[in-house]
Amino acid sequence: MSLWHRLRRILGLQVIRFEQPVIDELQNLAEQERRPKEAVAADLIALGLVRRRAAEASLHRWRQLSPREQQVAALVCRGYTNRQIAARLKISLPTVKTHVRNILIKFGLSRRVDLQQSLADWDFSGWE
Repeated sequence: MSLWHRLRRILGLQVIRFEQPVIDELQNLAEQERRPKEAVAADLIALGLVRRRAAEASLHRWRQLSPREQQVAALVCRGYTNRQIAARLKISLPTVKTHVRNILIKFGLSRRVDLQQSLADWDFSGWE
């Protein structure tokens, strides 16, 4: 059974249809990598599923934050320092540090930069 047939069965789909630009890009990648296009497609789908699960996990963690923690997290991701966050939100520096520590714990991270990297695809421009 071909990869496509197995994938359709797993996903419960009758037919997987791709637009021609996707098919062309898949063919180009397969030629560049000198691999069968089915193998390239399988790798891309697997990567997409991993990224989707990671995004869902980040969203779940985000929803576990209090509204104030969300404000602090957004400002951390925008590159604000603790002092800048304290001034902007009119809270004390120790309170900001506590929020940052709690955010990192809830996300299972140890550094601010890790939070910034894990939410790098998110748009925090509305938090300015």
